[in-house]
Parts: sequence; structure tokens; C-alpha cells
Amino acid sequence: MPFYDDIRLEASMNLTLNASAKWLLEASKGVQNPNTLIEKFSQNRTVDEPTRGLLLTFYGILVVIGAAGNALVVISVVRKPAMRTVRNMFIVNLAVSDALLCCVGTPLTLMELLTKHWPLPDWPSLCKACGAIQAISIFVSTISITAIALDRYQLIVYPTRRGLQTMGALITMFFIWATAFTLASPLYIFRNLKTHNIGLIGMDSLSFCIEDWPIYNGRAVYSMLSLIFQYLVPVLVVVIAHIQIHRRLRGRRRMTRKTPAILIAIAVTYVISWLPLNVFNLVADFAPEPMLEEKSMIITYAICHMFGMSSAVSNPLLYGWLNDNFRKEFEEILCCCRKKGQLKGQRNKARKMDTELTALAQLEQTVTTNTKTSHCSQIF
Repeated sequence: MPFYDDIRLEASMNLTLNASAKWLLEASKGVQNPNTLIEKFSQNRTVDEPTRGLLLTFYGILVVIGAAGNALVVISVVRKPAMRTVRNMFIVNLAVSDALLCCVGTPLTLMELLTKHWPLPDWPSLCKACGAIQAISIFVSTISITAIALDRYQLIVYPTRRGLQTMGALITMFFIWATAFTLASPLYIFRNLKTHNIGLIGMDSLSFCIEDWPIYNGRAVYSMLSLIFQYLVPVLVVVIAHIQIHRRLRGRRRMTRKTPAILIAIAVTYVISWLPLNVFNLVADFAPEPMLEEKSMIITYAICHMFGMSSAVSNPLLYGWLNDNFRKEFEEILCCCRKKGQLKGQRNKARKMDTELTALAQLEQTVTTNTKTSHCSQIF
């Protein structure tokens, strides 16, 4: 007898749910032995082991490098008062959002890609939060990049105007996070946990975290809006601002050879990083049928998502390492850690040497005592 007759595919469902639910419906047709489905869904995996291992490895490398790089940016500003400028406040805000993307958003995305059904506790609020956190970190990162470009534009193109002060920067960052929460709120509102009771031994129910939009093609509409506010507008602002900055600085003595390269690298890196993921989401959401089978779709999405994730890895290099002040702080932090390690090693070596010398001294005392005793025996 067929199973899961109460599951219906909706166009508004997200990629993972659509693929999993479709596979589930097809797999359940004509199945007489429930153990077949239990065996397939008990492992809760969407891809085979080699592919799973590769994805975990590549994502792990990006997460570690991105988290470490953004942590260096934050520590550089926190540890030294001279680094706590208005300009650097925006860079720290970018680093915090990128660290959130690396440490929270990316693992959640990977979890949803590699599982057929919801693997976490059946809490609706947790399902909603997972989608919202990923979107918030991405929106804060992209809006922060836009704010940095506008701040540099105002500082260089209009140097006589009064720039942002500390309070103005704090208010701007508040609005950045508020805007990100607003743009990501639909994913919290329309994301729900759907549980299907099966009643089989060993598998009582299956839960899916889906986007249940109230309008037809709601997901496609949201992808279009995300493309505009998360990609097109920031790209336009960053490119135009950096072109104007380059024109303003051209011919000035303080403009070094690396300045145009830095401006070009920031713009090009942003364009390349987020273009594949936005194009994939747009095509996948507007396509009437899945473009590829489940495994190919997941691998393609993962590659596009890793391109976007690379932005969180490159930002500490573009906004930190290429900045002379930040690079100096990075070197101090790394050298300090290295010196501490060397100092600890020297202390351990010295402690070991002291122990060895103490043992030799005791041995020498014992030998001397024995020798004196032996001499005394010979004399007397």
C-alpha cells in the first residue's frame, strides 16, 4: 500500500524540501514493505559518503579560515584604543556578521543540504530561527560592505564635509541590523515545521522544515527581492563609489600603486562571490520543474553557496590585511601568540633542565658520599 498520501508538493517549498518530498512520494509508490522506507530514511542522508565527506571538508576549511580571519579583525580593534575609529567600527560590524555566517549560518545550511528530513528537535521556533539567522548574517554582511563604500566615498570625495562621528556610526549600525532583520523576517514568518505521522516501528514520524508562503510563487518573489537588495543595489553602490574614489585619488601623492588594485579587488570579489548563488536561486525558484535530480541539485547549490561563503573569508583580507594598520595589528597578535608558544616551550625546557640538573646534583651527592665512605673505610 502507498504511504505519505497526505504530503503535497507546493511551488513555494524550498529546494531541499521539494527534492526530498518528491523523492519520498516516488519512493513510496507501490512499496509493500515498510522496512524499505525505514532503511532509506533512517540514515537521513541526501548524498553518498564520498560526496558527503568532500562537502564537509570544503565547508570545514571555509568555516575555520573565515572564523579565524574575522576574529583577528575584531581582536585588533578591541585590544588597542587607537584602532577604535569610526571607519573601523563598520569593518568590525562586517567581521561580526561574517563570523556569524561562518559559525552559525553555514553549518545550518550544510545540515539542511545533507539531510532528507529535519534532524534537530521538533521545535517550530528552532526551524524558523535557522532560516532567519542565515539570512540576517548575509544581509548584514552585504549592507555593511555598502556602508563602508559610502563612508569611504564621503571621506575622500567630500573631505570638507563633516564625517560620521561615533554616535552616528552606532546609529548607522543599528539601522543596518534592523534592515537585515526586516528583510529576513519573511523566512521566520513563513517557515514552518511540518510533521507527518507514519506509525511504523522505529520511525513514528518525519518532520520537514519548509517555507509555506501564503501566495503563489512566494518563494520566487522573495528571491527576486533578495536579488535586488542583497546583490544588485550593493554591487551598484560599491562599483560607483569606488570609481569615484579612484577618480578623486588619481594623481595624488598619497595614492599608491596598490590603491586601484584594492578598489578593483573589493568590487570584483563581491560581484563574483554572490553572483552564482543569486542566479541559482532565481532559476530554481522560477523553474516549473526541478532542473536536475536531487543529488546534482544539492551539489550545484553547495558549490554556489561556497562561492558566497568565500566572501566571509576574503573580507578580512580585503578590509583588514590590505590595510596597513590592521596588518600591523595582525602581525602583532600572531607574533604575540607565537612568542607565548615559544616562551612556554622555553619554560618547559628550562623546567626540564632544572629537573635534570637536580637529578644530577643528587646523583653527584650520592656518589660523593659513597666515595667518602669508601675512602673512610680504606683509611680506617
